[in-house]
Amino acid sequence: MRRILLFAAIVVLAVAAGGAYWYRTVLMEQAAASRWLAHSLDQVKSVHVQGGDESYNLVRRGRQWEILLAGASWNLAARAVKVKVKDLLAGLAESTPLLSFDGAGGDGLKAYGLDQPGLTIILQFKDEETPLTVRLAKGESGRTYGWNSESPDRVFEFEGSVFDRFAHPSAYFLDTRVFSFEEEKVDRVQLTQPFGSSWFVEQTGQGFVFTLPGYLKGKNASSSEIKLYIHTLALLRAGKLVLEPVVPESGMAALTIKVWTKGANDPGQVEFFTIEDDVKHYLGRSTWLTVPFLLDAESVSQLVKSAFDVQGRNIFTLDISQISALVIEHGGRRYVIKRDNPGWKVLGGEKAVPGIDMALWRFTELQFEALPLNNLAATAVKLMDCRLLDGNGKPLKEVTFYADPKLPQGQCWMKNGDGMYYPVSARLLKDLQGMFPAGSANKE
Repeated sequence: MRRILLFAAIVVLAVAAGGAYWYRTVLMEQAAASRWLAHSLDQVKSVHVQGGDESYNLVRRGRQWEILLAGASWNLAARAVKVKVKDLLAGLAESTPLLSFDGAGGDGLKAYGLDQPGLTIILQFKDEETPLTVRLAKGESGRTYGWNSESPDRVFEFEGSVFDRFAHPSAYFLDTRVFSFEEEKVDRVQLTQPFGSSWFVEQTGQGFVFTLPGYLKGKNASSSEIKLYIHTLALLRAGKLVLEPVVPESGMAALTIKVWTKGANDPGQVEFFTIEDDVKHYLGRSTWLTVPFLLDAESVSQLVKSAFDVQGRNIFTLDISQISALVIEHGGRRYVIKRDNPGWKVLGGEKAVPGIDMALWRFTELQFEALPLNNLAATAVKLMDCRLLDGNGKPLKEVTFYADPKLPQGQCWMKNGDGMYYPVSARLLKDLQGMFPAGSANKE
């Protein structure tokens, strides 16, 4: 008897399992046979999103997208990140249900939480009056349940992550770029400060040159500094978009930056204004962003570059392959160093002198750290004369180094052949002093 009952129980369990498997297989086959969304989303012109406590619209404007928001006291339209809107639409179209259930009419939606869903997305199409409505709800099991107005009598079951993929706050879509340009196409940059250094540079065949200020007109700007500055502007993002009116401290911008690209008549521009009772932020207004924004004071200060900061500050050009000898006078001693391929030797010595090629390279990299002077202060002390000679013994460059306690630490004066005294890094001087110390030279 026990065997019969045990056998019967096994049969019942097998039938139940088979029935459940069959039923689930049917549901999966239904899901596979029925498309989640039969409508192509290529022609969507607007997307209305309702989720949580927020409601917003994404609207196509030509090749761009805008996000429409309702503020506490005013409505606004801001730029949306196009690729994020495209990802939303592509995700809706490509989502694949695990199961589908018929008979969702009436109270059927309530069983899956779709009568009051956590997320509703309404898609309006170009040249079509009837919108497509999508509802998504997260079930207690963790699965996502979906419904759409194309299949009103069917509920679809998805992986739980599907809900989170589309439940984005409006801030997710906001384009916070301050500028929009291709870095390699920038050919003019202007920075204006009412009470500080202002400058204007233009791209030429030889790199960027100054148009303003007048004393630098026609002179080279540092291409590396300008390109780095352009890159910084390309990466600049608003700290926070302002959805409520903010009163600037004055009508005059504390900083204005303009960027032109090749073929463009109008520049991209941003203006920064101080804010009453808020010294930690600036109010920004950009031609790319359609709403004002806030940016912290430290970030704005990093955008402030003087003409000196972006000036080409190399003191001279030098072809080191043309140098055949160096004459160095230091500490009452005179050194003559001649090229002895592949190295260098002091005249009268047999050992090669290492580091000369690196020292010559440092000559080409010398930059002035502040504006040059015509005359030195009495505190300056001469330390070294250095002449660079070609193969015929003719001088290519003649420079003199001076120490001065009034200079910042790590700097010295260098007199170039033009008679000007330039504050430069003392690294090269220290290298030469290390190679040719006073009192241990071989005289010529």
